[in-house]
Amino acid sequence: MSTEAGSDGGSRLSKTNRADPQKRCERPSAHESRKQPLSRRDGITLRNEVRDLDNIHEDRPISWARTMNRFDEYLDDKEDVKAVFEDDAGNTAKGSQPHRFAPEYADKQYAKLKDLERGISEDYGKLLHTAMLTFTASATPDGDRVPPADHLDELNASWDAIRRSLKRQLDGRRWEYLAILEPHGGGGDNHGYLHIHMAVFVEGVVSKETFAPVIEAHLRNCEYAGRDAHNTADDSTISVRHAGADRDLDDDEQLDELAIYLAEYLGTYGEDPREAPEHVKAANALLWATGKQRWRPSNGAQQYMAADDRETSENWELVGIEKDGELLHAGAEGGGVDTFTTGSLDPPDDPVNPGEDLSER
Repeated sequence: MSTEAGSDGGSRLSKTNRADPQKRCERPSAHESRKQPLSRRDGITLRNEVRDLDNIHEDRPISWARTMNRFDEYLDDKEDVKAVFEDDAGNTAKGSQPHRFAPEYADKQYAKLKDLERGISEDYGKLLHTAMLTFTASATPDGDRVPPADHLDELNASWDAIRRSLKRQLDGRRWEYLAILEPHGGGGDNHGYLHIHMAVFVEGVVSKETFAPVIEAHLRNCEYAGRDAHNTADDSTISVRHAGADRDLDDDEQLDELAIYLAEYLGTYGEDPREAPEHVKAANALLWATGKQRWRPSNGAQQYMAADDRETSENWELVGIEKDGELLHAGAEGGGVDTFTTGSLDPPDDPVNPGEDLSER
């Protein structure tokens, strides 16, 4: 992650210029996984835009590569869209309402991250310790490649067990967490597949041994999690830091240093999604298709992150969106996402001989 100095003297995420539209269709050499359908499992919920309409007997999705193209179309459709608000007196105002993959949204998330670490640092003081935990799952657990949405579904299978284990291990202390879904890079088997980084904030001394049972909970409950990839003695699996011990820094320097440290681990992006590396584009398309959020804060962490939310006002109401100079009703776009659930459909009946399976003809 790169940073640049902001006007307030702190650090913020750098941005890149928008890509040339002519180059958007040029993709790096496709990883073999991009040919995979998003899912082969039943019961996976996906956006309607990725439904394979050529498959008339089953609800199945298109490939990961085609999903990336549909995601590009979604980004194009969100260009130059402004939210229109109206107050109690009938006054209207226009403002941007960036989607969650826009650079402006990433900037807001980074600001919330700084709110989180500022609040935690003030409350926990010199006793603040942070732990970074990493949870992964193999994309080829049995030698065959797993479709990306199925891989994500299995990666998340251990989530409840992870939280229960954290609660047991940190019982009697004050603590919060912030987890994020992050794509693998490097061009290997897991290129573009997601893994979980979790920052845990604890008041008091902790060690790697404190969190070893949490990693074990993941290994027991995620079928695709490999023990070799979760060595609890390795800093890439568990890293513990006494964040409240930076006594040589003043308060503002300490906060900026901690925010950058967390952002580097938590993969906060500030770039145009169409200029991101290929593995990030693939991961974003997967998150878009599945509706999964990258950030997953604990309730307490969410309260710290919302402590200075200046956008909320009870006097203003979203009444519509403006696109290409035309005002559309608020429900015309973005009011909800149409989805489908993967699975087999009942075969169509023969209208002349009810009950006869036409799919065999």
